[in-house]
Amino acid sequence: MEKLKALLQKAIPFLTAIFLALTTLSVGNNLIVKKEDGVRLSAALISDVHYGDVFYRQLALPPGLRDLTRHVKPDLFVLAGDCTDNGNDENWTALQKTIDKNLKVDNIILALGNHDTWTSYDDEHTYGPAKDNFLRYSNTIMGTDFDTVWSSRTIGGYPFIVLGSEADTTAATISDAQLSWLETALADAAEAADGKPIFVINHQPLNYTHAVGNNEHGNGFESNAVSERLLSILDRYENIFYISGHQHYPLALEPTTEDPAGFTTIEHVGDHITSVNLPCYGYGTFLEGGTSVFGEGLVMYVFDDHVQFKGRNFFLANWSRDFDVSIPLETAEAA
Repeated sequence: MEKLKALLQKAIPFLTAIFLALTTLSVGNNLIVKKEDGVRLSAALISDVHYGDVFYRQLALPPGLRDLTRHVKPDLFVLAGDCTDNGNDENWTALQKTIDKNLKVDNIILALGNHDTWTSYDDEHTYGPAKDNFLRYSNTIMGTDFDTVWSSRTIGGYPFIVLGSEADTTAATISDAQLSWLETALADAAEAADGKPIFVINHQPLNYTHAVGNNEHGNGFESNAVSERLLSILDRYENIFYISGHQHYPLALEPTTEDPAGFTTIEHVGDHITSVNLPCYGYGTFLEGGTSVFGEGLVMYVFDDHVQFKGRNFFLANWSRDFDVSIPLETAEAA
């Protein structure tokens, strides 16, 4: 009897998450995903898988990866951090096996999340071994050979720049060296892109965006000065899309009076930045400001003149109701 009770207690979040996910879905058969004419690049974006020892998170990911492979068929898959619950070998080995078995896409990007920067929940966190694990496993999964947690790639003709924290802190710790590298990488990307959008991925959102500071995760960056410098670097260029996770909020089109945090998934920051905060894929729990709906993410379609974001529940292989946002791209004449 006690074992049954324990099993039911573990199952409640999983079953609740499925129910909540079902209530957000559009009706009809959406298994066949048709790309509109003019799509130059498609990407599936998720965050906060927290792959580890919690059984329902292990159950959650394979169906979503199969939905990506069979139905969405993106050019690129992005996991924007907190790939694991703890960045140890056991978590990474399990995640790698799951991805290898269930995901078939041409391009993969993994970013470093705060949960990937330590190898246990003990008081003495170990950033060095965790970083080494991230580089070893993520390079194997992505087919790359990066030697830092920050990197730059061109996929389908579009620049993708990935940043990563340099300490085992919940908020991001970014060094002057990484920011200096970013300045050069962005200048090179802007020249090569010739007006195309530039995508920057970092697990934590910029401070004072997406209700950062109003929920359990606190600031996006350890230092406001670093967050402000990063914003100023990004804002020098047109058509910057900054993609993050970490907040564990569900998809939200606009602030509501019921949500004092005022969270939105997509916000305009500075003059040229579109900030996109991804929901938590792996949790089915209630959090401040709303409900984190199990299995949610975004499908991004890049066109010549705009970028479209559509909400999708990958676990249940269906579109999330109402979330369809298009961001016009700036042009030299309009700037």
